[in-house]
Amino acid sequence: MVGSSNVVRSLVSLLWAASPVISGALPVHWAGFERQETGWPTSIDDSVFNSSWPSFGEKSQRWNAYMAPSFNQVFLPETEQVLSEGLRYMTSNNISFLAKSGGHGYSIELAAAQNVVMINMEKFNYSRVNADGTATIGSGATFLDLIRPLAAAGRQVTTGSCPCVGATGAMLGGGVGRLQGLHGLTSDNVRKVRLALWNGTVIEASEKVNKDLFWAVRGAGQNFGVVIETTFQTYPAVNGGMHYEANLAFSVDKVKKIIDDMNALVPLPAPLSLILVGSVDPSTLETIVALNLVYAGPREEGRKYTRHFQNYSLSVEENMYSWDELPIKGAGGITLIKCAKGQNHVMYGLGTKRLDAPSFVRLWSEFGDFIKANPAANSSTFLVETFAQQGIKKLPDDYSAFPHRDGVEHLVEFEIAFDDTSVSKAADAFAKRWRDHFAQPKISGYKETHIYQNYAHGDEPLSQLYGREKWRQQRLTAVKNKFDPRGVFSSYHPIPQSLDAWR
Repeated sequence: MVGSSNVVRSLVSLLWAASPVISGALPVHWAGFERQETGWPTSIDDSVFNSSWPSFGEKSQRWNAYMAPSFNQVFLPETEQVLSEGLRYMTSNNISFLAKSGGHGYSIELAAAQNVVMINMEKFNYSRVNADGTATIGSGATFLDLIRPLAAAGRQVTTGSCPCVGATGAMLGGGVGRLQGLHGLTSDNVRKVRLALWNGTVIEASEKVNKDLFWAVRGAGQNFGVVIETTFQTYPAVNGGMHYEANLAFSVDKVKKIIDDMNALVPLPAPLSLILVGSVDPSTLETIVALNLVYAGPREEGRKYTRHFQNYSLSVEENMYSWDELPIKGAGGITLIKCAKGQNHVMYGLGTKRLDAPSFVRLWSEFGDFIKANPAANSSTFLVETFAQQGIKKLPDDYSAFPHRDGVEHLVEFEIAFDDTSVSKAADAFAKRWRDHFAQPKISGYKETHIYQNYAHGDEPLSQLYGREKWRQQRLTAVKNKFDPRGVFSSYHPIPQSLDAWR
């Protein structure tokens, strides 16, 4: 360890009380609960609960409370058959529903789902490594649930850096992550999925069967059914699964230098990832500039990249973590803190080709002013995720429905978090203004705006999320009409069922 990352440590210690314990699905307790008639078929009635159930709040809660859906019942299937029967009953009776795996999701479009049934998939929380080196997970599994058995088997695949995010939900939008330079997107490594369609029919999709659906699921997968199970290709762990990490803290006057050095490192070597974070100390409102550097390899190789930033940093903390430790301990534990449910999160994000230093200098200044004017938003952050691109770009543009193989050199995200909703309008205005600023071609470096749909706000044209190519839109619409002809799965970035509706 070189120095001590006091700024990051103080942020962690101040927020740690809000941090949840990450675990698998908890047992359901309803001793003494008198079930009420739900009107559902008797074969699945025991899996349906209304608001009088003592665990209703816990089981229906989502991570984000901003512009959130609301629920009048929780459907908690334990088997494929029960899920199938429930879907068939709901669609036959025009009952609206929304499926939950990890419970994350920023899009304001979800607010259209009010007083609907939540399909809580937590009973499908399982992960296993197969004899052929693939891994199979149920849709209730988080990234951490996927990582742990893989790490134990000496295997790896691209995952997100936040441990509590639903692995299936993130994959359906593409799945960026620190290992994408080595292995591509999470969705690039899917070998087959098993899902239940709107009418309860359970099918598989892979390169051998339902090929058109398999193509569409990887990047637009929330549009077609409830995914039950996913099988991934995995890879031998690099460096025995040990990752070098450096956490660096800086004064605000070094922002331009940081951005210049990040630009100079691009294209990153495949094992390297950088996450630049802007935040404030919640107690003092002091502005924080922090860089998380992770290298999937030996310490000495990783240190070569730390040296680019070390000589002008306030502090440097270096660690070696196993792959399964990194989501919990990495970045000073801040990602774990972000797992707390029920807070409001206003999110705007986009991809940029380069990082515009003058814009970031201004952003850091105005972010500090915004938090001082709105101290209730003191747990807000903005991020720059700069991940290696080799694994993404080695695949052809039509490999899957993910449309941004040349559109996510950097992911810039504005996440304004708060409990006091009186700051909602100010939060939305600040994040939207900066998203729109970075979307300008002269700032982003792209002629057109690229929105990674997992980070989308919900106000963007769908062509920015799914791609502008006519062939891509035609293919997506055709798959939507084939597998979801009634538009049942249309609560989250819905694919248009008419070509004229694309924009």
